[in-house]
Amino acid sequence: MNTVKKGRAGEELAEKYLIKKGYTILARNFFGRQGEIDLIVRSPDLSTIIFVEVKSWKSVPAEDLERSIDFRKIQRIRQTSLTYLSSHAGELYQFIRYDVIFIQKNQLHHIEGAF
Repeated sequence: MNTVKKGRAGEELAEKYLIKKGYTILARNFFGRQGEIDLIVRSPDLSTIIFVEVKSWKSVPAEDLERSIDFRKIQRIRQTSLTYLSSHAGELYQFIRYDVIFIQKNQLHHIEGAF
């Protein structure tokens, strides 16, 4: 399986997990000038918009997965989230959150408020 297919499979697994937990999917693979956000979701209580980065690798130590979200990646995600929010100005949310979902060998680890 190539990298793109593996990434999409991981995003689909993360999406199914979030839907099962009661989240609403607002956007998939949202692109802005600064980069891409894998999933944009609304919390089950509707108060929070969450920008989700999904990292999916076959066999990498967990520490390396966590290090894959570096300062530059965080800045790109934040800038892209501002693009999304400005293009959806009519939608109001009480809170904004940035989550990361790590997937390794079909095991999912969801870090809420990762940055």
